[in-house]
Amino acid sequence: METIINSFKNHINFSNFWIRNGAIVIILSILVNHLFEPKYFPFHRDYKFPLFPIVVSIIAGSVILIIARFNFNYFRNKYFTKKINSQILVRFLFSTLGYITILYLFLYFGLNGLINGTESYSVYNLLTGLSISLLISAIGIALLFSTDIYKLHKLISIKGTLKVRQGGAITLVKYPEIAFIYSENKIVYIVKTDGTRVITDFTLNEVESKINEQIFYRANRQIILHARSIEQVKSIENGKLSVLLKPTISDEKSFQINISRYKRPAFMNWFESKL
Repeated sequence: METIINSFKNHINFSNFWIRNGAIVIILSILVNHLFEPKYFPFHRDYKFPLFPIVVSIIAGSVILIIARFNFNYFRNKYFTKKINSQILVRFLFSTLGYITILYLFLYFGLNGLINGTESYSVYNLLTGLSISLLISAIGIALLFSTDIYKLHKLISIKGTLKVRQGGAITLVKYPEIAFIYSENKIVYIVKTDGTRVITDFTLNEVESKINEQIFYRANRQIILHARSIEQVKSIENGKLSVLLKPTISDEKSFQINISRYKRPAFMNWFESKL
């Protein structure tokens, strides 16, 4: 029995976004539809289990969840990793509600029309249902993504600095000052946008665990990039990419690295999201 429970825990992880919020959608669909009409209330004498409304609610809720998640991922890659302010948050909320409005209109004039006929159309019911749906969606979006947005804001505003210890000195290097970070002869260097280098006592893996992974990209074993460090990207043989970096370090040749064809799609997705 214990083996079965452990196996269940391993496969059903409620810290996972989709599993956690999928369960919430199912529970809310069951509760709300049981309160929607008297005949669906469990203690009503003519009680009838609202199977069809529950299924429709679960499908609609799941689609709304997917829309909100993918729109959040877009804003996270495009905007949230650069700055987070009220204007961007409002754009995220209203664009998500806009997609949900399109979904609602499709379901109202499509699914509702097929089931109940066109005579069921009503401006009052349309506006009332849409308003309630958008209100619930707005509250849900705020609850679902507030933690993620706070973490991103914290990474940008609070943890946007690397504390570098070298000998008896401590050097603070802010994210906006970093062009790229590379390892050479087991020593890790931070190259700043002005072309100066800072010697660190980190390993590259330790640096990777400290920086904002949305802003920086681990290109290979030797280097971590910021988009601002990329001067040129071009295709070369075997599907690889050649990347020319800036700035040029004093008394050093220009940095040029290759991205393998296996990492090329992930690199291009990251790089293009920063343009």
